[in-house]
Amino acid sequence: MTNIEVFISKIKTILEILPVHTQLSFSTIEKGKTKFYGLNKDENGIGYLNNQSFAFEIGSVTKAFTGNILAQLIDEGKVKLDDPIRNFLSFELKGNPSITFKHLAQHTSGLPRMPKGYDDRENFIKENPFSNYSEEELISYLTKKLEIESEPGEKAAYSNLGSGVLSYIISKIEERPFSEIVEEKIFRPLNMSNSKFNVKDISTNMIKGLDKEGNFTSFWDGGILNGCLGIISTTEDLAKFAGMTLDPLNNPVILQVKHVFPAKPEIYTNLGWLVINLPGVDPVLKINGGTAGYAASIFVNREKQKAFTFCSNIQPDRYMELIEPLCIETVK
Repeated sequence: MTNIEVFISKIKTILEILPVHTQLSFSTIEKGKTKFYGLNKDENGIGYLNNQSFAFEIGSVTKAFTGNILAQLIDEGKVKLDDPIRNFLSFELKGNPSITFKHLAQHTSGLPRMPKGYDDRENFIKENPFSNYSEEELISYLTKKLEIESEPGEKAAYSNLGSGVLSYIISKIEERPFSEIVEEKIFRPLNMSNSKFNVKDISTNMIKGLDKEGNFTSFWDGGILNGCLGIISTTEDLAKFAGMTLDPLNNPVILQVKHVFPAKPEIYTNLGWLVINLPGVDPVLKINGGTAGYAASIFVNREKQKAFTFCSNIQPDRYMELIEPLCIETVK
């Protein structure tokens, strides 16, 4: 059996314990050829379907796109990787930490995972937690309440806030919403016609998210921090982004993968991706994402020119436990 046949066999077994209405859509790229696969579970059991153009929230997979936009701005000479972000803000961060673009993209800024107290606000929406965190609230937090958790560049610690601040600064540099920048610089050039930041803009079949019990979940909106989790996409479109990432001559991609920082043993961060660097095997780029009722991944082996993309309406904790560990086998 091939790697993907083994993967599908294991996935079908896992689907048996997942809720009715669970849907999976994934793709492989090998030797320049892309193949699509779809599985779902309904009242009649598990079946195959052509769902590569169906839309799912992809959560933090958005960060790989944000890193690519930063790399494009560097390639265009608009910013430098080691530029302090204070040079591009109209306000001063509390304590004036020396955070650079590299720190934000590599999760080494020292910024916390999320703004402290963002979920204690009177207007906090639990079902859509990022949606109404305003620019005014972000600036107030950064100028009055910010407490960094480590010195910039000292260590890697995952930060949605860092990626959100990066997209916020990019929007200020380009003087338009971050969603429009991604549309112009990635979605349109790659013909990712079913990828958007707003569910209202989705014209294809939008799959509903599921919680652990199989209840439908609310859609999420990344709001002012949408560079950390805002994109809705399809397996078909993610395969196009993965294909771009395989291109050995793409300058922004080269910038993304070139600048690495050790995060954990055999794991590195770069500009928007994690790098799995196990002894004796090729380095693999990966990015996972999840919202309330969705989970997604991209895995890329640039050495062997293989890639794998995955979209689902599986609750992210269950996805990370049951499925994500199997994905890397598809690109070895």
